[in-house]
Amino acid sequence: MTDRIGIHWFRLDLRLNDNPALYELSKEVDKIIPIYIYEENIEIGHASKCWLEKSLENLDNELSKLDSKLYVFKGNPKKIIDIIVEDKNISHFSWNRLYDKHSILRDKEIKSSLNKKSIVCNTFNGYLLSEPWEIKNKSGNFFKVFTPFWKANFEILLNKKLSLSSSSKYNFYKKNINSVLKIDELKLNIPKKEWMNKILSYWDIGENAAKLKLKKFINNKLYNYNIGRDRPDSDFTSKISPHLHFGEISPLRIFTEVMKSNIDEKNKTKYLSEIGWRDFSYNLLFNYPEMTDLPIQSKFEKFPWQRDKKNLITWKEGKTGIPIVDAGMKELYEMGWMHNRVRMIVGSFLTKNLLLHWKEGERWFFDTLVDADIGSNSAGWQWIAGSGADASPYFRIFNPILQGKKFDPKGEYVKQFIPSLDKIPEKFIHSPWEMTVEEQKKYNFILGRDYPKPIVDLSYTRKRALEAFKKISE
Repeated sequence: MTDRIGIHWFRLDLRLNDNPALYELSKEVDKIIPIYIYEENIEIGHASKCWLEKSLENLDNELSKLDSKLYVFKGNPKKIIDIIVEDKNISHFSWNRLYDKHSILRDKEIKSSLNKKSIVCNTFNGYLLSEPWEIKNKSGNFFKVFTPFWKANFEILLNKKLSLSSSSKYNFYKKNINSVLKIDELKLNIPKKEWMNKILSYWDIGENAAKLKLKKFINNKLYNYNIGRDRPDSDFTSKISPHLHFGEISPLRIFTEVMKSNIDEKNKTKYLSEIGWRDFSYNLLFNYPEMTDLPIQSKFEKFPWQRDKKNLITWKEGKTGIPIVDAGMKELYEMGWMHNRVRMIVGSFLTKNLLLHWKEGERWFFDTLVDADIGSNSAGWQWIAGSGADASPYFRIFNPILQGKKFDPKGEYVKQFIPSLDKIPEKFIHSPWEMTVEEQKKYNFILGRDYPKPIVDLSYTRKRALEAFKKISE
């Protein structure tokens, strides 16, 4: 009797355990061919390419332990899949769903094509806690505000029988397939190899690393998350976001492991609400597919954004003269990651103090973050700009001096990334321009030489932003 062969298409689910599409496929077929397709016309930031290459290598290594390999392709997914399924023994095809406009249209076309070839094609949710269409308000519409969305989502999850699958039953298949590439032939780590290697030095990548990081976070940090998460000078965040983005760990595993821990409810629920925000972001993206480029609140289409290439470059390089802003931007370029509280501060400074379009920040984050996620990134930037569905009010303009003093009181975070400020007293760390000339001489620190002067006046630019918002609200 001929073996029934199925294909699992890995996308943003680069793991073997708790992979619903892979697990369900294993029940239907005798052997599985694991494939990955690098789609060239899908924009991926440089930092994400850096992570992706190592994650694919890690998955390939895990498959080799099961006497298989990851079959890697490059090009148009439909054309590649049409060629692969010419093998008459292939009866099933599976993947875990994605929720952006391009992926939805592409996947519908491929699924229709497979069905016409009498190949069973099943898709599953392996990327979110709940599907975007599952969470509805009492009127039957999708939620536009996070708090009620997460309350409804959380209650559904508590009532579900959640289970995590194992890779122990998988029977992978080795087969000669044309056009298969080696992972390094994708050339993901080029042309910015030196920068990417620096980023990689801060991270352990892959499924096992993700599970270990979650375990250590729960055991050592979660107990103080409610307070510690806002402190960039402390290490109380999970830093699990890039693993989550690439699907090295599922949100379901995070939810399950956190819920069964002995940590108090306040810290558990606060952390899980951050995972919930990710679901909410995809709820918005699914219902507002154009939100990656257009403001959700249409009145912001009239907002008088400025065009100032010099200020934009200064912001990107962390040379604005505002210490906590600059520290955040330098952390980003150093690690491919930025503390969430600081993301809000640098975002507010860009969109409100510099009046530069939120899309400029979204593009830079997309290119430089290892956790650059189409849903969370665009939703986050629209939130901080005030143009989102559930946005921070536009008049909420972060004062970076006060934010620094509150969340980095001794300036330890700032000094980590701007060592030239190490020589000045703590009271001036977040506003070195307040030092007199005599004080600067006393500490051998010259503003403009050792650290830039502020590129804008915070008080003036706050008033300017409020006036601009008032105009579009009239």
